[in-house]
Amino acid sequence: MKTPSRPHPDHAPDCAEHAADHPRARGAAIAAGPGRRRVLRLLVALPASVTAATPGRVLAQEPWPSRPIRLLVPFPVGGAADIVARLLAADMTASLGKPVVVENRAGASGNIAMDAAARSAPDGYTILLASASLAINKSLIKATPFDPEKDFTPISLVAMVPSVLLVPASLPVRTLDELVRLAKEKPGTVNYGSNGVGTTQHLAAVMLGLRTGADLTHVPYKGADGLMPDLIAGRIQMSFNNVASALPYLKAGTLRALAVGLPDRWPDLPDVPTFEQAGLTDMEVSSWVGLFGPAGLPPDVTAKLQAAVSGSVSKPEIREKILTGGNLPVGGTAPELRKFVSDEIVRWRNAIDASGARPE
Repeated sequence: MKTPSRPHPDHAPDCAEHAADHPRARGAAIAAGPGRRRVLRLLVALPASVTAATPGRVLAQEPWPSRPIRLLVPFPVGGAADIVARLLAADMTASLGKPVVVENRAGASGNIAMDAAARSAPDGYTILLASASLAINKSLIKATPFDPEKDFTPISLVAMVPSVLLVPASLPVRTLDELVRLAKEKPGTVNYGSNGVGTTQHLAAVMLGLRTGADLTHVPYKGADGLMPDLIAGRIQMSFNNVASALPYLKAGTLRALAVGLPDRWPDLPDVPTFEQAGLTDMEVSSWVGLFGPAGLPPDVTAKLQAAVSGSVSKPEIREKILTGGNLPVGGTAPELRKFVSDEIVRWRNAIDASGARPE
């Protein structure tokens, strides 16, 4: 009987090493023949990131960014947040060296865009410009599919979207104190409008009632097109609105501003006090926009994005454009944004509970 031929001993190590390159044969190759020690030494010497890569290949890590970045915006084109997003995208394109492309995904009170961002790969190529809805929706919309604290990586606060308390010019009140007194003396006569249940307009008025004991009645509208004419005509007696939408009516003299929800007075409204100056603390009820990535975003990518935002909002020409749009550029660090969002969740949840609104 003929004995099967065997490979020459000098060739055995090479055979074992080539076998190790095949994913199904790696274990057998390491265990067989004199090449075992050489292969083991090779595997031990390689970093974990390489040994976990495709067998037989060493993958070089690409520098970030190496391709375009999507910036998801949960609002339609032309709104305040969209304007800020496009200013940021243009400047970050220059500073990062790759296109930052704005993608508007409005709907479901912002949940469509926010969920898409939460589900995206944490590689820095999908980021989100979120608003106060990120802190509000989990308490208000039962079907919200993400956790605002666990499913996102905070990058930087970008801008505050200040609210101003408005009344018709015909209403015989000129200060916050006079409005509160009217609501207490004539219960049921002070009605406030908002763009819907659970909006920052609605919840800001709830907070005002809680802080002062004023009797305020909510009148929800489907949008500003119906709300503003009724406010001007005196069919409703007050409303919280953002500065940009209020300015034309304030300049025309058809509306009066009683207080602004910021730590300092708004530059274009120097005669309008802050709520604290008007005698009411803890009423900084502005909305905001901030930059987020999905959970697990690498720290170095987070740092580069934060630096890009900081660089953008510090430029005078960009700050001026953001201010002109009725927003206050702020910037900030990732840890600061994380704490800010945590505080916002508690603040708005308390207002929602007090309003009697139930998750839909």
